[in-house]
Amino acid sequence: MRSTEDKAQKTTRELAGARVWTALGIKDARVIYHAPPGCYISQHMDALMHEYPFELYTTSLSYANVMQGAENQLEAVLRKTLARKPIPKLVIIVTSPSVEITGDDVEGVVEKVGDKNCVVIRPPIGGSLHEGREKALISLIDIMVPAVEKIDKTVNFIGPTFDTFNWRADAFELKRMLSRIGIKVNAVLTGGSRVNEIINAPRALLNLCLYPYDCGIETAQIMEKKFGIPYLAGHVPIGFKESAVWLEEIADFFKVDAREYLKEETEMIFELIQSFMVLPITFECSAALSLDNNDTYAVGISQFLKKELGMELSMVAVGSAAAGEKVKEVCNNVLVEPTIDEKKEQFIEKGPMMIMGNFYDLKVAKELGFNNFLFADIPTLGYIATEASPYMGFQGVRNLIQQTGNQIYINFLIETKGGMEEAISLGEIPWDLDAREAFVKVAAVIPHFIKATAMRKLQKKAEELAVKNGTGITMDIIRTVTEQYTPTRFKSKFLSVLQGGQDGEQPGEFSTELTFTMEWDAPARELMEKIPQEVQAMAVAGTEEFAREKGYKKITAGVVNELKEKAGMGNK
Repeated sequence: MRSTEDKAQKTTRELAGARVWTALGIKDARVIYHAPPGCYISQHMDALMHEYPFELYTTSLSYANVMQGAENQLEAVLRKTLARKPIPKLVIIVTSPSVEITGDDVEGVVEKVGDKNCVVIRPPIGGSLHEGREKALISLIDIMVPAVEKIDKTVNFIGPTFDTFNWRADAFELKRMLSRIGIKVNAVLTGGSRVNEIINAPRALLNLCLYPYDCGIETAQIMEKKFGIPYLAGHVPIGFKESAVWLEEIADFFKVDAREYLKEETEMIFELIQSFMVLPITFECSAALSLDNNDTYAVGISQFLKKELGMELSMVAVGSAAAGEKVKEVCNNVLVEPTIDEKKEQFIEKGPMMIMGNFYDLKVAKELGFNNFLFADIPTLGYIATEASPYMGFQGVRNLIQQTGNQIYINFLIETKGGMEEAISLGEIPWDLDAREAFVKVAAVIPHFIKATAMRKLQKKAEELAVKNGTGITMDIIRTVTEQYTPTRFKSKFLSVLQGGQDGEQPGEFSTELTFTMEWDAPARELMEKIPQEVQAMAVAGTEEFAREKGYKKITAGVVNELKEKAGMGNK
């Protein structure tokens, strides 16, 4: 973990940055950062990386200003800012940590200038990135006007803020989903909003905390008490299941029927799964999530990768204990506020097939030779954000599946020079003949997408054990490493290969948890086995619904393939 001094320095920078970025998210507001030049330049450069137009001014305090007080300097900059044409609808003054130490009377300056269109954001020193966003959002409640009349079927988004990763795409997708069931977004606090939207936020009937593990809940609670607006914060709309539950909860609040729209989205996701691209790509794959600046993503994406794609999570880095406890439901290796060196150690030890993180994680991943990387956190140097690639909502499901698959598949082809098989190099340690033959057999049943990586791992562990025992690589060693380093759900299959028998998983076996309402033959059930367990129930239900529509009494492999043909996936 970080030293106390390192952590204090980082949280001070995060808190200041979060306040500035939250304010900059309001398009037609002007922001004054009451700070020395170094602080201003740092935040200005960070804001430029988001490639978003903004107006950021500074008092550019000298050492003498900081030591002797800088009210006069602030007053001069505030008057100039208010006088610039067009006249601003709102000026937000954000104080730096140094100003908080000296205790400038910022509110007194605003009162002296006499302009009512000013907001001061100055939370106490210390705290995290999340706390900085929350305090900034709470400060904006002061300009909100209680609604004389509410607007029917409207919501506010609390979050995203200017510095939230991929916020444009997420907000665009969630607005799209809500519009399909007749619900409009009244205001976004604060990413991409305007001053009038913030002022009129109390007109909405419901607040939605989009990033509940980062910020928004305290703001929503204050707005509920002050304006009588209830809020929802229980679900993170990442992944098919959680996106559907998130939308259903909102539909229930407004007494809107969302069943037809959800059925449409279910069919499209089902078609993607029916392409059978999901399992071959994610089979035995592991991912490391380095998302300690975005706890909501850490929670949502970890649940999605594990429960819906069936991927193993080798490590998840988070920024708070609350997020860590939630992530522990799907990963037993959770790091809270780790340093980059601690994450690097985990990358080396766990050898994940894919890493999700920020620019610094990408730098480390490239240095270590990890080619499968997805941006999912700030900072995002060199990453061009769009409105077309969300991680939230139903489009987010497709995007995550496609990005994950493309990363793994293309780098596999590069690694194997386009071939589907790779010769096994047995290294310098001697192998018994039966051990070598068993190793080749194990290789034959490993999916080609991960064969090179998996075989290197098994060979490395076998060599380590041989060196420890002072022997060559024997059949017992191959059996041991295969048993220890094969995912539990495939262990019996691989061990049966070593035993030369068929006492592992048998063709035609099927999860006893599934419910069949029609007759299925063995080949059709085998096709269902190729789909991850987490989505098998949905696949069975969809196939049976298709069969009933066609008037089929029994589901055969032909029926399954006919459905695939209808989905445009061909007979694979």
